[in-house]
Amino acid sequence: MIPIHDLSNVNVQPVKINELGERLHYDTSQPHRHNYFELFLFENGAGTHYIDFEPFQIESYAIHIVAPGQVHQMQRELKTNGYVFLFDISVFERESVVADFLFDHICFDVHEMSPVYHFEKSDAELLLGLAKGMLNTDPENPTYSAFIQSHLNLICMHCAQQLKFENRNKTKDHQTYHDFRRLLRSNFKEQKKVKDYANALAISEKNLNEIVSKKTGLSVSQLIYKHLILESKRLLNQGNSAKEVAYEMCFEDPAHFSKFFKNKLAYHLLNSKKYINKFELYIFWIGSLLYF
Repeated sequence: MIPIHDLSNVNVQPVKINELGERLHYDTSQPHRHNYFELFLFENGAGTHYIDFEPFQIESYAIHIVAPGQVHQMQRELKTNGYVFLFDISVFERESVVADFLFDHICFDVHEMSPVYHFEKSDAELLLGLAKGMLNTDPENPTYSAFIQSHLNLICMHCAQQLKFENRNKTKDHQTYHDFRRLLRSNFKEQKKVKDYANALAISEKNLNEIVSKKTGLSVSQLIYKHLILESKRLLNQGNSAKEVAYEMCFEDPAHFSKFFKNKLAYHLLNSKKYINKFELYIFWIGSLLYF
């Protein structure tokens, strides 16, 4: 079972920072998920970090961002160290650039938007200095919250600067795609038809499919199904029954849920050469759990 950690259950300021000390034995952390962000800043790294079931190497001078809802498991090797920040996106309500950057990590999966950022030693030393300064700041100081948030904002900005802005220029099609992904993230459980999103964006289904296909090589339907697969896998790994997952994903009944995966997901995703290996495993893994 994958537990969910709630920020309200952690005794924290709007932003909490912890030091990741060197390990004296191998990490055996279990998969879990949060309803808040975790940002890991590694000074010395080694091991593997699984984010939404995908492996990412833990390397020195790197940042890993885990978004709310993502399942992750940290397997640090010996002598790794650094810092981890816990925070809600609401702390950046006045910093739209960072808020948008972080919200994209919620909307896009780890294949479209990597959760890992690497830095040269000189830049990493600057970021590590910011982290150390945050850790050593007196929480009783009246400027504490502003000090902490401004430093975290700067760390996030260093990550955002690494994005390939040539691929994120604000053309009309890019903005439409971006708006679609945000709508999809919020509504994929209740809205499973292409026309729902096309209507919300005030464009035709054909136009939306063309924009999405150009960006991803997938159809709108395939992206909807992709979200459903990932969230279903997260919920099943939490220990929910297939019946519970079916209702959580807003299917009329478990039989409908099973039929959906069998007839639609298999057809669309197994015919997508780009994703066949990955999602073939997902489909049959989930399918094996759909017998009640």
